[in-house]
Amino acid sequence: MEIKALADDTLYPAVLEMFGTPPAGRILDVPSGHGAFAQELLKRGYSDIHCLDINADNFKLPGVQFRQYDAAHPLPYPDGYFDYVFSIEGIEHFDSPFLFVKELCRVLKPGGKLYLSTPNTFSVDARLKYLVSGYFPRFRPLMQEPHRVMDQPVDDAHISPIYFWQLHFFLMRSGIRISHIGANTLLYKRQWAKRWFDKRIARAIRNNIKKRGFPDHGVTSEAMLFGDCIIIEGAKGDEH
Repeated sequence: MEIKALADDTLYPAVLEMFGTPPAGRILDVPSGHGAFAQELLKRGYSDIHCLDINADNFKLPGVQFRQYDAAHPLPYPDGYFDYVFSIEGIEHFDSPFLFVKELCRVLKPGGKLYLSTPNTFSVDARLKYLVSGYFPRFRPLMQEPHRVMDQPVDDAHISPIYFWQLHFFLMRSGIRISHIGANTLLYKRQWAKRWFDKRIARAIRNNIKKRGFPDHGVTSEAMLFGDCIIIEGAKGDEH
């Protein structure tokens, strides 16, 4: 039985491409939705998979350890329990997203890998939308109908736009070093004039960061400046 992904169809393939085929280990998938991403991990031969989600009614995947749980609370696992932690399109749904991020980092083993994705607020398109209209892509329901935002499909029921430098800070403080930034898909305008304008804005951003000597950490990459959702791979430092 093929389980339909709740996230954008392009996300899981992009995350899995970044993940590659590392050695087997204990895996956490949170929030796990119906189990579609965990199913892809099973297909790749991984077996020690733990899924966590607030909704148990729609979870459909046998062969993994599933637990119904509200991940807004501290995760029900000891420190350093997992080799790999995945949170795909999760943090933007939380009232306190960085408390959740800290928990993801806490349960990751030293030397382990974290993969998380979230709608991109640093792209050229996101910056222009916020400048002109006051909202980020994938967050328009939060502006237009906040009383109904949680009635939107999961892919649009977003309440917490993520500022990259704040996310970087909490990852760094938890011992996570960002090793790679990717995207599910790159969004280029079809009209040549708009595409040209966006490229000029991207060039200005890159030049400004270089001129001022600002840290980069991937913010001038094509994925960050034109990506729909960013995908971050982080590695937790070994404890000595």
